[in-house]
Amino acid sequence: MKRWPLTVLLAALLLLPQIGWGQAKVGTAGVQFLKISPSCRAVGMAEAYVAVANDASAIFHNPGALARLQQPEAMICYIDYAAGLQYGFLGVVHPMTKWNGAWAASVIYLTTDDMDETTPERPNGTGRTFSAGDVAAGLSYSQKLTDKFSVGGTVKFINETLADKSASGWSADVGTYYNTGWRSLRIAMLVSNFGPDMNFVDGPFPMPMNFTFGMSAYLINTRNRQFWNGSDSVGSHTLLAAMAWSHPSDNLETYNFGLEYGYQDRAFIRFGKKINGLHRWNWEDYQRKIQAGEDAESRDPFIEYPLFSETGKFFQNGATIGAGVKLPGIGLTIDYAFTGIAYLDNIHRFSLGYKFPKLLF
Repeated sequence: MKRWPLTVLLAALLLLPQIGWGQAKVGTAGVQFLKISPSCRAVGMAEAYVAVANDASAIFHNPGALARLQQPEAMICYIDYAAGLQYGFLGVVHPMTKWNGAWAASVIYLTTDDMDETTPERPNGTGRTFSAGDVAAGLSYSQKLTDKFSVGGTVKFINETLADKSASGWSADVGTYYNTGWRSLRIAMLVSNFGPDMNFVDGPFPMPMNFTFGMSAYLINTRNRQFWNGSDSVGSHTLLAAMAWSHPSDNLETYNFGLEYGYQDRAFIRFGKKINGLHRWNWEDYQRKIQAGEDAESRDPFIEYPLFSETGKFFQNGATIGAGVKLPGIGLTIDYAFTGIAYLDNIHRFSLGYKFPKLLF
């Protein structure tokens, strides 16, 4: 059976020019820290990573790909975020060779600095402080169903705390990963963060559920033609291209495009761009349209990643860059990514990956 008609169809679905994105539903889901990628490699490629996911960050980006890993791996990430937030991730993956699968465990947290407590009666502060924090602990398992297709899932137990109040819940991710066998094309899908509503005090809120579809392929591999037969061997010069389309429950649909150039599978440079609309307009212009009784949909200020920006800087509009170095002699990978958040600070990110030399058990 020829694969190219299916491939062309999936590519067409991904690249459909959806100019009229619907209105954003920003603020309708909680525990937003579950959306933050721990992988600087993925972030450098604008998170067009669901069909790449060939390291321990597959715990986050596609648990269906974990079964493709050959060695135990660990990843750690720390981000000094904007507005005094700190983010951390730790994940460990171990292949189960007898079962053609892999298991993984992970912890994600997001915390704030101490903040001064204020009240209507004491707007300058009560003398007390409080903090907020989120944490999620996950268990994952992935299974090869064939030599080219694998599936996997993650169950996460979540806690959110603000001062002396807290909420607990759970969510799950399910991913698939398919090596088409045609050249180096991979196709993957992920449904993330689906689960029951959490309840904070007396206010329920839904999970930030997301559906992602993606593809990846090597455009350049100078050493040999093994990629065209589906091998994972890499050449002296490689150029990996990846794209993804995501449909979140609480925001606009987003297109992600990423490139990674690799030299001798040791040094890497990355670039990516997210797009979820044509323009980001300012809030005043949006309100002016509404107050005049006009259709304001074309002036949506919630577009986070515009293709053409009227406001904001380049790296605060969904563009990312990154770099990495792999040190196979000691099993270490160091990755860096530079990103921005619209109207806030630019962010420097670092993540470390480690491959264990042999199976631990």
